[in-house]
Parts: sequence; structure tokens; C-alpha cells
Amino acid sequence: MSHRSMLLALALASAVPTAVRAQTPAPAPNPYRILSIGRETVKPGKGGAHDKMEAEWAHALANGKMPYGFLAITSMTGARENWYISGYPTYTEYAKMAKAFSDNPALMAAGKRFDPQESDLLSDSRGMMLLLREDLSYGPAVDMGTMRVFSITRTSVRPGHGSEFEDARKLIKQAHETARLTDSYSVYEATAGAPAGTFFVFVARKSVGDLDDAPRIHNAEYIAALGGEDGRKKMAAMAANYLNGSQTDLYSFLPAQSVVSAKWAASDPTYWKVRATPMAP
Repeated sequence: MSHRSMLLALALASAVPTAVRAQTPAPAPNPYRILSIGRETVKPGKGGAHDKMEAEWAHALANGKMPYGFLAITSMTGARENWYISGYPTYTEYAKMAKAFSDNPALMAAGKRFDPQESDLLSDSRGMMLLLREDLSYGPAVDMGTMRVFSITRTSVRPGHGSEFEDARKLIKQAHETARLTDSYSVYEATAGAPAGTFFVFVARKSVGDLDDAPRIHNAEYIAALGGEDGRKKMAAMAANYLNGSQTDLYSFLPAQSVVSAKWAASDPTYWKVRATPMAP
């Protein structure tokens, strides 16, 4: 987790991404406009050693009174990667948290201890900054302490075709609102660490089994809200113009490698493996 000094400000009492909900109330504002994500590719055969080191590192940060936290996830599909995600409302708040981290001797000592070990365990490590696109997202935040899986769709938009992608996503959002659908998602645009025109759609789930609900949620009412068969053809034509590539992958949570708030951990202390003094909510 060589980018851990960046992963500072996820209060974690609520979600950055959102997930399936029972009703369709007005969405609460998402406080996490900025995501900082450290992405690590573990060398073949080093997974066990990496997991052990990361769990020890997370424990040291929790014991060092890290005032904020991060969520660790690992890919279930696609390229084998671990992501370490934190979020905050502004870049100014991010800068404040970075200073708070560097001013804490215990947190800095943990980095000096564990960071050198990663050279033997990783084949690649990089960071990204993402900006929430509220105009393209749908649904309120949920209790992330009860979530276990992310569906993350990465879309690459052709240069000069960003407005077409945005128009298509707005049509999707409008159809969700018209049909009062019970799923939720958060759309983020990469601002650093990924090519321009890269977007991510996050959906948090209680289990992979939630995917069984997709046909029921995106039903005939939703298709009608899109404009029926003509609407689907329109969406396909728009995608043919703007789409450079798209892939959806599943990621499972790594509780032992995460540092979460007391409120989040209280939803399932056994799962979150609280082994140090929890952070304040």
C-alpha cells in the first residue's frame, strides 16, 4: 500500500459508492466528492505474503490513531489488483489530512517499516484521483458496513466525445428516476492517474448474489422509461460514437487490510476484525 499516505480521509460512517436500497427517497448529498485510490498488482506467488504484510500495516495505522480510514478491496475478476480507497469532500480537506498524517510520528514510522517490503511483493503500484459526477449518479448512500462487494465499471471515452457519454448517462439516470428503480450507483471521472476520458461507475453490494436482482430491477418499466426499443437503439448508437472501451469487474472487501470507523465496524465487528482502538465515528 505504497500510496497509503494518500489514503486519509474516508470517514466511513457512510458510503462513497451506493447500493441497492428498499425505497427511493431523495438522495442524501454524497460527502465524498474526491476519491484517492492506490492500485497494486501483486507478483504471482506473493499473494499470501502481501496479505499478511498489508494486514499488519493496517493494524499499525489503527494503533497509531489514524484519524481517518480507507477501504481495501481485491479483484474477483479481471486483472489481479488490490485497491485502497479513501474519500473526502474537497482537495483542501485532502491536503489537511495529508499534513495530519505526516505530522503523526506513529503513522510515519509504520510507513517506513512496511513500505520497503512492497518492492518484493508488487509488480506495479499506482495512484488515481477521481471526482464525483453527481449529475450522472443515482441514489442515496447506504450503510457500507453491511456491504461486501463492489461492481466497478471502467469506461474509456473517445477524445472529443465526452458530451455524448454524459448525455447517455443522463438518459440512464432519468430512466432510473422515472421508473423509481431500487438500485443506486456513483459515477466518478478520473482527474489524475488515468487517461483523460476515464470514468468509473461504483455499485456496492451485500453479496455477488445481488446480481440476480438485475433483471427484476431493470424491468420493462425501465426499458419503457428509456424509450422502449427505439430508446435502446439510440443508446447503442450513442455508445458506438463515444465508447473506446468498457469493462465491469467485481471486487471483494478486505476487512483485515482496511481501517474503518467505529460506526462502520459496529455493524459487524466479527467481519471487520476490529483489533485496535476504533476511530471516532
